[in-house]
Amino acid sequence: MLPFDQDTIAAISTPPGTGGLAVIRLSGPRSLDAIRPLFSATDKLEPRVATFGKLTHTDLGVGDFDDCVVTFFKGPRSTTGEDVIEISIHGGTYLQQKLLEVLLRAPGVRAAGAGEFTLRAFLRGKIDLSRAEAVADLIHAKDEAAHKNARHQLSGGLRNLVNKMSEDLIKILTVIEAELDFSDQEIEFTPPSAFTAPLQALQATTQSLLETYFYGRRLEEGFRVPLAGAPNSGKSSLFNLLLGQERAIVTAQPGTTRDTIEKTIIVAGHSVVLVDTAGLCETREEAESSGVDRSKDEIELADLIIWVQAPDTNDIKSLKTINIPQITVYNKIDLTPTPPKNKDIYLSCLTGEGVDTLKEAIYSHVINMKNTGVQGVILNSERHRDIFNRFDTQLSGCLSAINNAFGPEYIASDLRLALDVLGEITGKTTPDDILNQIFSGFCVGK
Repeated sequence: MLPFDQDTIAAISTPPGTGGLAVIRLSGPRSLDAIRPLFSATDKLEPRVATFGKLTHTDLGVGDFDDCVVTFFKGPRSTTGEDVIEISIHGGTYLQQKLLEVLLRAPGVRAAGAGEFTLRAFLRGKIDLSRAEAVADLIHAKDEAAHKNARHQLSGGLRNLVNKMSEDLIKILTVIEAELDFSDQEIEFTPPSAFTAPLQALQATTQSLLETYFYGRRLEEGFRVPLAGAPNSGKSSLFNLLLGQERAIVTAQPGTTRDTIEKTIIVAGHSVVLVDTAGLCETREEAESSGVDRSKDEIELADLIIWVQAPDTNDIKSLKTINIPQITVYNKIDLTPTPPKNKDIYLSCLTGEGVDTLKEAIYSHVINMKNTGVQGVILNSERHRDIFNRFDTQLSGCLSAINNAFGPEYIASDLRLALDVLGEITGKTTPDDILNQIFSGFCVGK
């Protein structure tokens, strides 16, 4: 028996006060009993059929409380594997909170914890851990690229790849352990060196997956693109033009920007965090010096730097050796008939000339940073990266054991450990404390 077999949980599955419709979900053996005294059409409820009726009960107030649609999912044919009730009502805050309050008075019903619906689905084998994590990724996806990656993982992309890698390991382990069982027989055994190639192939796949992590994190956080340069080179004006709104203060006074200002835009389906930085210069003024330090920090964290220069400012050369993609922009071309010839983009924030060319250059850089992944799988989780790093180490141990002519029992032991590590991705071998940490990050109602 699972620890929650006698529990029924309830939660609002849509943020209160969002208007439109809201959904309140119950999951557990008493779901139907909890809604029965409140719903006028309980006798008409059939599994997997949406039923219209009214919510009416003295605890909800005098008269009809609200029109609603109730859908009943009989376990185990439900998202959690238990009996599930979904109540669709109007989305007002009072309606949602009042109905939830009354439902929680029913015997055996309690408020759901963070991510508990998804946790129950995982514990009942409806989804594996990688797909459960994809639910959270899907909810928090900020752009098309992050949404696409979450959908791929939710559809089983990572699980399928991990299962295939596990199968390849099990084939090797099966041969070794079978031969260990018959080690006293006079039969010809498979030499350990025969397993080198398949193990190296698994290691190559693992290392390719690890290389996707940089891009995967950018799907979560966005590409950071600071606008850097000397004071009064027009960074804030350019920042506003790229945003299409007056986000940064723009004046003719050098050093107006004392702190970084950031705003996210969408480029090629990806979140790009534009950062307006303080002008880089030598200064003894404390506030301005602090701004310069933050600008340098942003430059070090950048995925792409837009260097901005103008005819009435000094060129910043001391930091241009940084190994980060860069676009050099010469601003205020309306002030000079002979701009220098070594810049990528020439523009005028005053007239708008060249701004579209800069947008196209940013687009090209973002496209070049894309990673198609390994069979479409892109790692965006620190947990997943840690697991594959440990798996890579275990594979190295297996290969070392083979190269050093260790006995088959040592190789088999390394292979079992590697399988256990890989099983943490899908939840086959994941410790309870890690499970609690993962699901505690979910929102209530999911």
